[in-house]
Amino acid sequence: MPDLELRHLRYLIAVAETGSITRAAQRLTMTQPALSRAVRTLERTVGVPLFVRGSRTTELTPAGAALLTEAYALVDRSRAALDRVRGTASTAETLTVTAPVCDIPAVTAASRSFEAGRQGVRVEVVPREWLSEAEELRRGAAHVSFLRDSHDREGLDVHRLAHEPRMVLLPAGHPLAGRERLTLLDLREEPVTHWAGMTPEEADHWTGADTDPRPRRHGPLVRNATDVLAAVVLGRAVAFAHGSTLPPVLPGLRVRPVEGLSGSSLDIAVPAHGAHPLAEEFLAHAREHWAGACR
Repeated sequence: MPDLELRHLRYLIAVAETGSITRAAQRLTMTQPALSRAVRTLERTVGVPLFVRGSRTTELTPAGAALLTEAYALVDRSRAALDRVRGTASTAETLTVTAPVCDIPAVTAASRSFEAGRQGVRVEVVPREWLSEAEELRRGAAHVSFLRDSHDREGLDVHRLAHEPRMVLLPAGHPLAGRERLTLLDLREEPVTHWAGMTPEEADHWTGADTDPRPRRHGPLVRNATDVLAAVVLGRAVAFAHGSTLPPVLPGLRVRPVEGLSGSSLDIAVPAHGAHPLAEEFLAHAREHWAGACR
């Protein structure tokens, strides 16, 4: 199988953000036929359709949505690698920030705005799966960490950035998919995807057992967002997700509000003692950035 090319991932991002091959081609300063060929090449490389092409819009498939999240992370890491090489002889200061993969687009935007006001400062955003490792922060492998629904706060200075409702992802053909709103009781017998490496507290939150303590069925073990989407599309389980990081359209899936389900929190953390001075500045900038986004 041929390797992914970074240029194809940049094309994927452009089409996803503009919702159109034509508009993406204009943004990329290339012809529409050339971009269409490149997108088809990417789909052949991946082996699954990435877009649903309509008469007016081009929308992501579940596989495309999963790859988009990875594309943001890979393109950003490529940029960071080049910056490191180019900056080996310079005095540029690097701040290492870890974040859950699902939050990479928002974290990257905040990082770039932080860099824009500080000459000689570069933020390296390192993606992690949903269970972001707070231990990295404690042992000095990162300066700042974004934590999604994390209960691990020992030795950390943690600040809440956002809290939002979670919803349930159902296969389009599920008997409950036609209802506009559900309760946890409606989903009591449904198997729920289960992340590898969860603590009991994290597992209770992920499955809804923190607000409804009745036993819930564990569905397939998942290790990344692609596993989650695949399990739901194939009808093997349902999953609960925070809405801000979901694409507007997920073919083959239905997203429904769930009454009684606890929400999802995004926090930012630095070491409680001995934090890098830039980390404190970044924390303050991120809090302002998210406060502005919520207004």
